[in-house]
Amino acid sequence: MLPKPAVPSMSKPIMLVHPIAIICLCVLSLNCFAQEDQVQLQFVSFPKLANGKPVELLLGEGKTKPVELSTNCLSPVYKVKRLKKWVLGKSSTGDEGEFVFDTYGAAPSLSSAKQLILVIRKGANDSDGFKLIPMSNEASKFGGGKYFFMNAAKVPIAVKIGETKFALKPRDYKLVKPTPSKVKGKRKYLYTYLHFRRGTKAIPFYESTWRYSDKARCMIFLYHDPHTNQLRTHTIRDYIQ
Repeated sequence: MLPKPAVPSMSKPIMLVHPIAIICLCVLSLNCFAQEDQVQLQFVSFPKLANGKPVELLLGEGKTKPVELSTNCLSPVYKVKRLKKWVLGKSSTGDEGEFVFDTYGAAPSLSSAKQLILVIRKGANDSDGFKLIPMSNEASKFGGGKYFFMNAAKVPIAVKIGETKFALKPRDYKLVKPTPSKVKGKRKYLYTYLHFRRGTKAIPFYESTWRYSDKARCMIFLYHDPHTNQLRTHTIRDYIQ
């Protein structure tokens, strides 16, 4: 009895992938992972120091990076590996040659790939300690047209900026995107009024009209002048690229 003729297989042909293509895919995957694991950090500090010097960001055991704590603008961008928390301080060498790090301040890291660290000094010197306030630095979170207020004064302060009103207790802060109080052609304006209470009486200490721009963001610190004890404002304006 003759054998049955072989029936051609109808399955799909096996696709062979060139080894170089596999290597390229692996490299691309590693690059993407590395970029996702990297964070862009910027710093801004208050109150300002006359002779402020860079401090160190702790990156790991025995590894640090000097960073500037700018007071009138945002610091340069620092690209670092994502960590669970950000620690600022100063490193030194111990008596036996070991690495020693004096921590000035620390705070948990955020999930954002771009972070702005607000550094609040607790005393006249950096060594007196910091309070760190991490903020998302993404345009969708702290972008153009937004205003960050921090009450570093000793009294509660009421804020009216444009059509937006709110109050801040001492050490409180708030991020707002105010509605302009006046529009003239393409220009927008924010009438800004700040006051505190003395008993039942509202005492104004600042009144002005600011230009509003969707391409700029502002940080406003409210504080008592240490020399006169008068309430003051310190403003940082940053233009979005």
